[in-house]
Amino acid sequence: MTGPHLGVVLPNYGEAFDPGRLAATAVAAEEAGLDSGWVTDHVLPPSRHAAVYGTVAEALVTVGFLAGRTRRLRVGVSALVVPQREPLLTLKQLLSLDVLSGGRLITAVAAGWMEEEFETLGASFPDRGRRLEDWLELVATVLSQAPGRVAAEEPIPLHDAWLAPGPTRREGLELWVAGVSRHTLRRAARTGVWHPVALSVRELRSMAAGFRALVPEGRVVLRLGVALRDRIEEDATDERGRHMVAGPASWVGEQLNDYLEAGADGFVVNLDHRAAGLEDRIAAFAADVAPMLMAPARRG
Repeated sequence: MTGPHLGVVLPNYGEAFDPGRLAATAVAAEEAGLDSGWVTDHVLPPSRHAAVYGTVAEALVTVGFLAGRTRRLRVGVSALVVPQREPLLTLKQLLSLDVLSGGRLITAVAAGWMEEEFETLGASFPDRGRRLEDWLELVATVLSQAPGRVAAEEPIPLHDAWLAPGPTRREGLELWVAGVSRHTLRRAARTGVWHPVALSVRELRSMAAGFRALVPEGRVVLRLGVALRDRIEEDATDERGRHMVAGPASWVGEQLNDYLEAGADGFVVNLDHRAAGLEDRIAAFAADVAPMLMAPARRG
């Protein structure tokens, strides 16, 4: 069995954003042998969130930019807030990125949480979960007909539209569902991949068991802050106060193996995309932590 999926958060947002640094970190991830690089989605956040998300390169444009700078690395969005975007245009954009990148696109989708941004973009906030589910159903229906004439009666009516080229994979786009709610697990059962954020081992074990009760062969890829430090920090938190893992490489490896034993199949790690030296941290993680990680337990 192959090892766990290993991805890294790339710096498409934050006050230190720089296009050259963004491209260089994606290349560094590819050269280090990581599987994927990830960008974050926000469009027009309110001023109260400007310190974190105010400076941001639009996610789908950034994915195209990074696909052109890399050859093997898979590129993705964690997570694309589908309900604040036009659903059919979003599908066409993702399909185009999938084809133009040679099938390297991964899209984690989410219902979203920043209500003011929805209002700014003219999108309804209260029914965002239902509209995400409608979009997932639409994608499955439409891509099963592509390339060629596509049609759907519901949940979003579509009559006499031509969609080509088709997806690079027979089963369609690779879609993960991000979040930590019970509703998220149900949505993730539709796509087959659940993408939780910043859970403890105990929390992941319980929720992963619930997810696999719905889809035994499903995969779990956890997004988690990781810091290689001289001392163990058992109560470390990230910039948003969420659980993270911080300590020497050997200890970090042990913690990640605990997650794998608890039901994870891989990780998207945030190695502090904000700070200088990210390329070095990527190389250190790949060299000192990745070789310690065991293969995910056989599921199903």
